[in-house]
Amino acid sequence: MSIKPFTKLSILLLITGAALGLFLTAQWRAKPSRVTSPVLPYTSLKGARDILQEENENLKKQISDLQSEINQSQVLLQKSRIISSTSLEDLEKLKKQIALVPLSGEGVTIVLADATVSPATSDTIVHAADLRDLINLLWAAGATGLSINNQRVSAFTSIDCIVNTILINNARLTSPFEINAVGNQKQLLKVLEDPTNLPDIYRRRQLGLKFEIKREQNITIPAFDGSYAIQFAKIKE
Repeated sequence: MSIKPFTKLSILLLITGAALGLFLTAQWRAKPSRVTSPVLPYTSLKGARDILQEENENLKKQISDLQSEINQSQVLLQKSRIISSTSLEDLEKLKKQIALVPLSGEGVTIVLADATVSPATSDTIVHAADLRDLINLLWAAGATGLSINNQRVSAFTSIDCIVNTILINNARLTSPFEINAVGNQKQLLKVLEDPTNLPDIYRRRQLGLKFEIKREQNITIPAFDGSYAIQFAKIKE
């Protein structure tokens, strides 16, 4: 007895439906291999960021408290004359060299900021490399102290790009950036106003990037409050 075409079609549809049902059941019972809610990863990262920021603020406070204790001990030593005044002067010089004390004097202020034109491109926004170029140029020109948005720049400072922010001394900064430099004003202006020293910044200024230089007769930059972690340097015996 032959099977009618209609019956064959019904059997085929029944088998297909059963197979599809088994497949969907298996998928429903299977444990997802990744987080299905896009909110959960964001919440987790935000919580981690808040914890790290709180720890960073606590560490900065500890550093500030320790520096105050050091200064008080230094005053007591000076009064008691346990060590010579020459040794104390040498100590002050060393503290200035590693940016442990605020610094004041004549210098310049540089404002570097993203362009206001839209849409933004890689040529119209400030990069970490731009700040590094400026800092290196200012050091080479004889600057005695530098800061970026009140973050003191020292030998331990790193300037890195983190997504759309720039990380300096573990502080996340965004445009605009104000770079304060203490040093011989004429010498600093000479190198900054020479386009050949910063060709990329001067080129992008034509596209809207903000780059301004101001003279400062008296400028103060704060003490360094970042980490002094040393991994590879060794004390010379």
